[in-house]
Amino acid sequence: MKELKISSRESFLAKIQTKIAIQKIRTQFKGKIAIKYSSSIGDKDNSSKAWEKHGFGIFTNSLTQELVSKNVNIVVHSFKDLPVKNSIKTSFVCLERDDPRDVILIKKSSLNKKKLVIATSSPRRKYYLRLLKNYLPFQYFKATSIRGNVQTRLKKVLASNDNDGVFMAKAAIDRVFKYGEKVDIKEYKKFKTFFDKFEKIILPLSEFPSAAAQGCIAIEYRRDDLQTQRILKKINHTASLEDCSIERKYLAKWGGGCALDIGVTIENILNKKILFAKGKDAHTNKYFNEKKYLTKINTKKTKNIFPSSLSSYQMFKRNLKGFSKKLDNKNLLLTRGEYKETNSLKKASNLATSGISTWKKLNKKGILINSSLDGFGESYREIQKYYKSKKTPVYKLSYEGNIFKGNYSIISHYNLVPSINEFTIDNLFSAKSFYWMSFSAFKLAIQLRPDILNHRNSCGPGQTYQQISRFISKENLNVYLNYEDFKKYELK
Repeated sequence: MKELKISSRESFLAKIQTKIAIQKIRTQFKGKIAIKYSSSIGDKDNSSKAWEKHGFGIFTNSLTQELVSKNVNIVVHSFKDLPVKNSIKTSFVCLERDDPRDVILIKKSSLNKKKLVIATSSPRRKYYLRLLKNYLPFQYFKATSIRGNVQTRLKKVLASNDNDGVFMAKAAIDRVFKYGEKVDIKEYKKFKTFFDKFEKIILPLSEFPSAAAQGCIAIEYRRDDLQTQRILKKINHTASLEDCSIERKYLAKWGGGCALDIGVTIENILNKKILFAKGKDAHTNKYFNEKKYLTKINTKKTKNIFPSSLSSYQMFKRNLKGFSKKLDNKNLLLTRGEYKETNSLKKASNLATSGISTWKKLNKKGILINSSLDGFGESYREIQKYYKSKKTPVYKLSYEGNIFKGNYSIISHYNLVPSINEFTIDNLFSAKSFYWMSFSAFKLAIQLRPDILNHRNSCGPGQTYQQISRFISKENLNVYLNYEDFKKYELK
């Protein structure tokens, strides 16, 4: 094959994604590459009812037809835009998936409002607005429809007195910042100027799963074009295609397509696949919230777990104190929801939480949180600098004397004092299966009962896992995202 003809939409983001695809194809193909940009039905019809009028595939069907007609060899798509039922004449590979999360951008000029109007044309994202009161310190969220490419949507919201913010895919933002300047410097500068006028909130996947296959670039080809197929098979990212295919299959059972208010995303944590899904069953009109551990868990249920009850459990007392450093304009990772000086957090530049419960607790106190590690551990998806207003290091708020600081400097705000109550002692010596919420608790427990090391142990996937796995082999240490999941799988 001497020439490869590639088709794509002509938007700024589509051109960036085409550049990414060509970079990968170039590792296997040294011939001529010709690019044909064209408008899809979705690009031509910017009305809010476009999905209803044209059905699924409004950004992809016309380009796929070009492929079937043999006018091109390859089409580059956003995987999430492809109909979940594949064409019998075409197939696709995909590149390694980027961050699948959603981002809410709120105009900085709207941050003092109590009620916000957020622009989105996605039924799933409109549904999510109803859930945001638990995560963002505003009284009310209303959805309004918006269409257009990434720069256009930001421009529309900034120019409107009626709109306060907009939903976007994080992968789209990240690709613009990584490749946009090389593709079209004028459009890149425009996007960056608009983007800087917004407060950025990255929504946690466990609570706000994204569209099926969001964050992944798909490369479509004809099944009878064996030469092109051989090239593309060599650049296919198998793990990403597997995850996205499972998500698309899950979506298909509900009818499939972006017009459904259903999110489904698989996250990979410590080589374990966890599926998160949330939305409305169109047949029953009932909403559902589902979490599945797709990787088999090695466990045997027992009646004796530790802790048997979180309400009665106590191994330490936390004595709150003032912050060991000023928080002004700092980027912070918050590991707990209780502080002696809560209002000082408002002086920080950017706030992330280690888990969801901490996010919700601080939201009730009027603190705006920008992102979360989602209980997945401190090595989970690093937040790029353009999401933070200050390009300073991230400080972790923790207890005095914490030696497991990871990648962060520590700002202490409490002392940790061993204090085991009678219920916990009894529970500790009768249990057969243990869940550890901190390494400090594990360390204290094995001093009291060393044979715990010979029983079944579990913990979350973060620093606690890293420390406990020094004492217990990783094969014998189960990972659950929280205590409730542990109880579900381990308690008889």
